[in-house]
Amino acid sequence: MSDFAVRIRRATMVEHRQAETRSFIARLMSGDVPFDGYAVLTAQYLHIYRELEAASASMRSDVVAAGFADPVLARVPSLEADVAHLGSAAVEPLDATKRYVERLREHCHTSAAHFIAHHYVRYLGDLSGGQMVGQSVARTYGLSAEGVSFYTFDGIPDAKAYKTAYRERLDLLPSVLAPAALDALLAESQLAFRLNAALFVEMGDLHPAEPAAA
Repeated sequence: MSDFAVRIRRATMVEHRQAETRSFIARLMSGDVPFDGYAVLTAQYLHIYRELEAASASMRSDVVAAGFADPVLARVPSLEADVAHLGSAAVEPLDATKRYVERLREHCHTSAAHFIAHHYVRYLGDLSGGQMVGQSVARTYGLSAEGVSFYTFDGIPDAKAYKTAYRERLDLLPSVLAPAALDALLAESQLAFRLNAALFVEMGDLHPAEPAAA
């Protein structure tokens, strides 16, 4: 990684750590969330990715954002299949999800900086720690391909190489975006992690940990 990829990673380090260590996601990874909790979370992701991928379609004509709006990353078809399998297709968005979706709708269809920020947080996360989450929930709930297809990128045979190329695109941004836009991208990336963390907090309130046995 070189300059801007490192800069964005460092700028979001605190928010990233806070989001991934929220008790709900930690319990999900340890197999301590009921099946219904996983099903509801998957439904929330569907609401989020529908808006993000609608923005991606809008931004394919943007000179700066087009290189990130890669159709191979699309998660909506997989999420639709997963929620159908999990029985959560009718689950309504939570308040945290509504706030997340509204932010995407307001800023990511017209601003390359805002779009790239949210795109980076979601898809680079899916191709990194998301892979461990997918393996964990598959084991916990006895799922094979069905129910966890969100975590499988059939069109990306080499995730490491894809992420390297993605970071190289990030490193080109200082040559095409003004400093103020780069600062906005960093701030929006931090916000994206906070929006994720807020979703995990609400999920944890809905599906609290079982009290320890006496």
